[in-house]
Parts: sequence; C-alpha cells; structure tokens
Amino acid sequence: MADPGTYVDEIRRIISFALEIPPERLADTTPFDDLGMTSRQRIQLLSRVEVTYGVSVDIDELDRLVDIRGVAEVISEAVAAQRSGG
Repeated sequence: MADPGTYVDEIRRIISFALEIPPERLADTTPFDDLGMTSRQRIQLLSRVEVTYGVSVDIDELDRLVDIRGVAEVISEAVAAQRSGG
C-alpha cells in the first residue's frame, strides 16, 4: 500500500478549494465537521478524489472520510487494491 501521506497535499488542495478555506488552516486531522462540511459535501469529496486518482471507493467508506488523513488512507487503500487487481 502506498503511504497515505502521498495524497495529503492534493486532498488538502481539493478541500481548500471546495470549502474556500486557506490550505494552511487545514491540518491533516482537523475534523471536517469543525470546518462545517456537510455529508453531501463529503460525498462530493469522495467523487472528486475518485476521479482525481482513477479509483472506485465503496460508499461504506464514507464514515472514514472525517479528516484529510482519513481520506488519504481510503485513497491509498483503493489505489493499492486497484494495482493488485482487487
């Protein structure tokens, strides 16, 4: 599995743009709830990162998308699964 840290900066950029928040305000573990992110925005985020990284993530993983680090871990796992053919 790729290091989730590989994806952190791009995910931070995506979230910063979507929520119109300066990237420096987004720590890896800042809860999205604290930023005012709605569940609909989390679904949109999931869709955006799926397209960005060319992967498919099960909607059941949505509960793990609570901060930048969580999104990076989910994407890292999806990329690894895709590379292994799973």
